[in-house]
Amino acid sequence: MAAEQKRGYQQLADLMSWDSNLAILPRFSSANMLCLLHRQAEISELEERLEDLGYVNNKSADENRRRLCNDWSVLKELGNESPEKKLLYELRTKLAEYNQAISDQISLAAQPSPNRSDMSYLQHWLQHPQGGANALRGPGSMTWSPVEDGGSRLDDFIDLSPIRNVERTVTQWVLDLLWPMIRHLPKGVMPAREFGPKDESGKSIFSSMGNNRVFRSIADQISSFVATTLMLIPVITLHFVNSADSRLIIIIVFSLAFQGLMVLATEAKRSEVFAATAAFVAIQVVYVGSASGSSQ
Repeated sequence: MAAEQKRGYQQLADLMSWDSNLAILPRFSSANMLCLLHRQAEISELEERLEDLGYVNNKSADENRRRLCNDWSVLKELGNESPEKKLLYELRTKLAEYNQAISDQISLAAQPSPNRSDMSYLQHWLQHPQGGANALRGPGSMTWSPVEDGGSRLDDFIDLSPIRNVERTVTQWVLDLLWPMIRHLPKGVMPAREFGPKDESGKSIFSSMGNNRVFRSIADQISSFVATTLMLIPVITLHFVNSADSRLIIIIVFSLAFQGLMVLATEAKRSEVFAATAAFVAIQVVYVGSASGSSQ
């Protein structure tokens, strides 16, 4: 069946596979937590039953029963139909399910939330007559709706795009700024893939640049250029300042700004931030010293 003939969730699945940036799904945080709480209650109940059974065995007149808590070979000889063995096997199964659910929840919580621009584009497609055309019905149909229309907050979703990064680096900020602009570029400026029904001219109103690794590379270059330019500003400023007190204040201000940018806009470690800031201060001091010496 052709993609344009599909409707509802089948068409939405095609859209999300066509552009991974639109593969936005709910976290179901509350539902996951509810299941975890029920699992821990089941495990707690099995633990209590095993403890009660152990207490009964310790008070038993049967010597083998009394040895159950101290000798594993006695438990082994009882066979798989014994109450102790059944409880242990059930406890193992529940614990394995609980531990796996915990691991899944940790992994899910670590996944980044989608960009607001991607969510807006998905909502636009869902409502557009040539897109989703508001075809979803029943439970879950309002999942991607705006908050004011009964939808969920952006933080309640995860983004399945493999190139998202949780860290808010300069590159990611530049990419977030560029991406909405890239989506609205005229067709033909950059190569794009089309999705959905086509008009009389053979073009679709929905297009994607596909994998944005190219744009991440462009964002890397832009952020590198901006960072280099920012490093030159203190030198230029110090060149036109003759007062020693003013130069000292400028060095302090630019050094604090540089350190703040290193902390907030990069993934550098604390030791790397300290070393980079120290080098930045040293460069300014050396420049001031050489400038002062040449002016005498």
